[in-house]
Amino acid sequence: MRFIVTCLLVLHTFVAIGQSGKPVVPDWHYLDFTTDGYLGISLQQAYDLLKNKKSTPVIVAVIDSGIDTLQPDLKPVLWTNPKEIPNNKIDDDGNGLVDDYYGWNYLGAANGENLAMSIGDEYRTYYRFKNLFENKTEKEIPDSASWQYREWKRAKLRLEEGFNNAQKVIGAVRKNFSLIANANTAMQQITGKEVFFLKDLDSLKPSPATKDLVSLWQHLLTEQPFGNNQALMKDFTNYKQSLEDDLIKLSIPPDEARNNLLKDNGYNINSIHYGNHNLTTHSGYHGTSVSSIIGAVRNNGEGIDGIADNVKIMMIRGILGKDEFDKDVALSIRYAVDHGARVINMSFGKYISPDKRWVDEAIAYALSKDVVLVHAAGNDASDNDATDNYPSSYTIQGKPLPNLIQVGASGDESLGRLVASFSNYGTKTVDVFAPGMQIRCAIAGKGTEVSSGTSLASPVVAGIAALLRSYFPHLSATEIVAIIKESGTIPSKKVLMPGDDKKLVALRELCSTGKIVNAANAVRLAMKHKH
Repeated sequence: MRFIVTCLLVLHTFVAIGQSGKPVVPDWHYLDFTTDGYLGISLQQAYDLLKNKKSTPVIVAVIDSGIDTLQPDLKPVLWTNPKEIPNNKIDDDGNGLVDDYYGWNYLGAANGENLAMSIGDEYRTYYRFKNLFENKTEKEIPDSASWQYREWKRAKLRLEEGFNNAQKVIGAVRKNFSLIANANTAMQQITGKEVFFLKDLDSLKPSPATKDLVSLWQHLLTEQPFGNNQALMKDFTNYKQSLEDDLIKLSIPPDEARNNLLKDNGYNINSIHYGNHNLTTHSGYHGTSVSSIIGAVRNNGEGIDGIADNVKIMMIRGILGKDEFDKDVALSIRYAVDHGARVINMSFGKYISPDKRWVDEAIAYALSKDVVLVHAAGNDASDNDATDNYPSSYTIQGKPLPNLIQVGASGDESLGRLVASFSNYGTKTVDVFAPGMQIRCAIAGKGTEVSSGTSLASPVVAGIAALLRSYFPHLSATEIVAIIKESGTIPSKKVLMPGDDKKLVALRELCSTGKIVNAANAVRLAMKHKH
């Protein structure tokens, strides 16, 4: 089952003691290894170096699922369009987008309604090109369509693999789901609670008749990271539904929900005036968390402290819970560039990209305007050198895009791993690692939570990039990227391979630099660059 980069691996409570015996501390990712003993980014040391140095405001665009514009730790740092009057239903700045005051939503209808569902790109791509490419060889395909033919074949293969896997396990899954559902109902009656946790079971004194049932749920909840029956049943239901979906995808075309709601052709890059300014409806949670890591107000006693202290966050809603349209991503990048963003964070990704050319061109456009882009490597513990993860740092023609940096997720000994078990990697396609395990971030509404994912590692790097652009405005986008890569730290010991609890490898075997980003080192290196 595909869990895209935008899925956060949420952990609602801190672990008191890490597997190494070293305490897990809040905001460990800001700490310094030499001073504090934690493999963070040395943020305070970076600010010590910047003391008495002037900064200029930097706009950071976050292409994501939306944002809570009233979140108290973010509201003061939100970008606003200086040429737009909010909520007057007039396109004041003449860019063809009405009321884009905080940014723009490419997944909304003109009437204010927002898209709430998405469909995997392999599913869309298979049917989009089925009549054109079915039963044809590569020699029969014109050069202009060769990339889309490549992606169509990959999409077809993924659907066939999904179908074959679902066929093998669906019978057992259906049976087990029925058993667990009945066991859930029975345990709800025993506990008298609709939602019960492991601690609720530990306090029970089961009878001989209920002993096995209680033991079963103790085992299930011990293995379940959220620790309650409701979350477990949701996970199981989603898994079962994904298998049911895989059984029908080769025979039933997908619903064109996006195009129908937006009244826009997602495969026509020349149609650019669509969407709305509603950034908060559906999935604003993820974009809020990502944005807070970059630039939540520092030292205000509210929520968390962001990395960069002089930023404005521009929100562009271009993704949902599954694969984004290449068109929406390309236009989101162009919107950010045209409205003054100097750094763009992209905490999302996918396997299939039929219109990758549009995204490549948008990233190249950002390069021409001196803009840094940061992208999350993915959460599947897979090798991006072997399995594509888009947007990528190379064009269809294999040309490098030097203003884009790819980020895996690192951890600390206190968390049991120096590299996250879920993180994607790749010696050619992943550039650096950054803290992405148990990261405290803001949530929609008010407050914070602890989450994990490369979705969080990416904004750590985007925050460092924004910090450098703010205090060293003379540095170009490619220089910023080069500094972040060069200035990282190399772990003194080997790390566990993602997806493997035994195999040890050098970090150089997981990314091109073999380094974990470090803000203080980046500042030191930036100081050496001449104006």
